[in-house]
Amino acid sequence: MKTRIISGIVMGIIVAAVLALGMLVNPIFITLFVAILAAGAAYELLHNAAGIKSKAAWIGASVFAFLNIFAQDLSFKDFIVDNFVRCKCSNHAERVENFLHYWEMSVTTLCVVYFLYAVIMILKNHKDFGLGQIAALCALPLPLSFAFSCLGGVINLDNGLYYLLMLLNFSSICDMGAYFVGVTMGKHKLCPEISPKKTVEGAIGGIVSSLVFTVVFVLSFGQGEKLITALIFTVPLCIVGMLGDLFASSIKRSVGLKDYSNLIPGHGGVLDRVDSILLISPVLYLCAQFGVL
Repeated sequence: MKTRIISGIVMGIIVAAVLALGMLVNPIFITLFVAILAAGAAYELLHNAAGIKSKAAWIGASVFAFLNIFAQDLSFKDFIVDNFVRCKCSNHAERVENFLHYWEMSVTTLCVVYFLYAVIMILKNHKDFGLGQIAALCALPLPLSFAFSCLGGVINLDNGLYYLLMLLNFSSICDMGAYFVGVTMGKHKLCPEISPKKTVEGAIGGIVSSLVFTVVFVLSFGQGEKLITALIFTVPLCIVGMLGDLFASSIKRSVGLKDYSNLIPGHGGVLDRVDSILLISPVLYLCAQFGVL
């Protein structure tokens, strides 16, 4: 428990420092931090969970995940445009348009190059690759890095602190509420074959906890006009977070892992800490872009 507490404090300090730098100095600090997390998560998923032993294979996947965060990050693209593309000459609009076109092409190119690289790695190591390793190497890094890019996108939105707290509400606060209610009142197992300790009562308690905190966060940030829609969306977003948690647990259980890694003493790996967050982030990002949250 002592190790877990110390690790939690250190994690909190690091995350707080990154958020301060990103929100007060430049969003690129947040993008860089998220990219590092994505690379670590790709390693955990491919090397530890999928059992891919080829260093070249999982290193290539980690590099792709890292680069794809920058490719998908809108704040980083805006940073490049504002600091290196725009100029005072009369054709600056044309320069920006050309840059955006080539930027979109570069994103597609990155994905194509990675897929070709994955195919080469599979052919090179075909004796050691089963269908699971082939599918993991080809398919998983793209949605994984996309989810991480949405996490960075949520934080870098205008009023990013509000959206970050809402994200933590749907994940961490819901999870804590589910834990305490499940321990004290849980009787009916939610998904016993995947996560034996989770209960239906705990899930309901977690959602109720998040509903309470939704009211607090929305009113604290002066977003009262969005209170009703925020409460409505709290329920499905909490459920999405639970699905993400169970999905990550099902992968671990299928390969006999307790944790994705031991990177964070007492807490496991990157994916052990952000499993529910990764599934919530794309949905929350869409809700924010459509103005419903």
